[in-house]
Amino acid sequence: MKKLTKHHIIPKSRGGSGLEYNLSFIPDRIHKKYHSLFENKTPPEIVEYLVDTFWRGNDDGIIKYLYKNYGGINDEER
Repeated sequence: MKKLTKHHIIPKSRGGSGLEYNLSFIPDRIHKKYHSLFENKTPPEIVEYLVDTFWRGNDDGIIKYLYKNYGGINDEER
């Protein structure tokens, strides 16, 4: 059985709470890799980091692709 670790979506050090809505439980090795890549960033900072570092400003095309293939709002709702 994989050891699960409590992960704060908004880090406690950045104002996140310990309430259920701000927690997820993920495998310990994934948690370590997550923080190795994203450090102590908040979700909006992670998106900005991905756009700037990996997507090179092409976030509109990536977002449309993700919504089209993985669900979410359609183009008319954006």
